[in-house]
Amino acid sequence: MSLITSNSLFKTAASGLEVQKKRLEAAAQNIANSRVSSAPGTIGYQIKSVSSKGPDDINFLNVFESQLEGASNLQNEINSSPNLGPTSEIVETAKYRYEYEPNHPDADENGMVQYPDVDMVGEMAAMVSANRLYEANLSVIEAAKQIMKRSLEI
Repeated sequence: MSLITSNSLFKTAASGLEVQKKRLEAAAQNIANSRVSSAPGTIGYQIKSVSSKGPDDINFLNVFESQLEGASNLQNEINSSPNLGPTSEIVETAKYRYEYEPNHPDADENGMVQYPDVDMVGEMAAMVSANRLYEANLSVIEAAKQIMKRSLEI
């Protein structure tokens, strides 16, 4: 395993960890704010989701070609180790449901209260999925560490 490959591997796995951490945070915030009402005419809590995408094809092709050519300089390997992991961003969606609660302080003139339309089952499933993928990325890092450690024993 070349140095560039191992650095790239750690960066890629770290990117995966970051995406799953964001997914867990978004789900936790959505669940925590699922019963937060908003006054009539105001923007209430907006449901958060994580949009992620993989590396560009050109970036991947450049990394592949550099691996075939081999690195000429150790310092270049350290500084230019690519990150082929996912990138992500938090996306907010204004989606609401209304409940009839005429005595609620945030009720409108019809007695309807606005709440964020959080899908609790979906959020729990997203949390389980993010947790498993987080563990998988940690396993990648641990496996890479073990390979490097065994290589030094030779």
